[in-house]
Amino acid sequence: MKLDKSQLLMLLLILGINLSMLGQKKIISRTIAYDGMIDKYPIKAYMEYKENGNWVYGKYIYAKYPTNEPITLVGDMPVKTFSFSEEVYDVKSRERKTTGIFQAGDFTTHKVLEGKWTNKSNNKVMNFQFNAVEKNADAVFYYKVNVGKCEEESYNEYYVAFNSVKLYDEHKQFIQEITLPDSYSDKKSGVEVSMGDYNFDGYLDIIVSHYYPFVSKGDYGEYYLIYNPTTKKFKYDKNFNTDYSSLMTLNPLNQTLSTFTADGNGNETETTYSVEDNKPYKIKYWESTEDSDKVLEVKYKVVNGKSVEVSRTYK
Repeated sequence: MKLDKSQLLMLLLILGINLSMLGQKKIISRTIAYDGMIDKYPIKAYMEYKENGNWVYGKYIYAKYPTNEPITLVGDMPVKTFSFSEEVYDVKSRERKTTGIFQAGDFTTHKVLEGKWTNKSNNKVMNFQFNAVEKNADAVFYYKVNVGKCEEESYNEYYVAFNSVKLYDEHKQFIQEITLPDSYSDKKSGVEVSMGDYNFDGYLDIIVSHYYPFVSKGDYGEYYLIYNPTTKKFKYDKNFNTDYSSLMTLNPLNQTLSTFTADGNGNETETTYSVEDNKPYKIKYWESTEDSDKVLEVKYKVVNGKSVEVSRTYK
């Protein structure tokens, strides 16, 4: 069948739209913080939903005992029903043991998890309910990473360059494009996008993860795009991206962020941050070196927008 010019243009337009749609990926992994109850006991919890790996990982603590070791939560990604276990480390056997089972009802939302908790030691059953802290816990976004060729020709066999991420709503309608520093990522691993609340304001932010051996130990780096509930847009915020593709570990239980470094020779550091007025502040620094058998620990408090040292000890 021969097409005239108008039909050909229409076909190309349709194909272009379809190709554009195929290029969009759904953000399917997210970390959700919860406040809740097991029977009459208040708890705090978080769950990492790793849908691309088909698993769930998290931790919880009883609110009455905030300094106790968190209890680990593990399970498979929910489809309709949702079951996950709690695990603790047994000192005597030196193994992790399942101490309880959470059995939720139909899983249709991240906002509320509720059902029955069973104590594995005595089969006692209690009601539980987890309520999401984040107001946009079920937000649906699609994305496209703007990729291109690396300036260094030899890199192109293994890596792609990227410098921005385009975001789309649940209907795959364009929302915004966020510019990033010029970066690379391994071709096979690509660039992954997930969500978590990194400034603890009750809204999920976006994390852009890439795999690039020149960034950090582990061939892995991240960028943090902070959500503004007023503008309903995400922003590459320099306060959360102070180092080139730094790695920040999120701890929703005590609302802190941390960075860790290690050179493989016994030199290690860990820095912990709290977040105030949408900015991370250093509150603790830990350092171990190959030249000393003691560990340096420095504590800070935030005063007038600055981290001020309050103690320095060697243990």
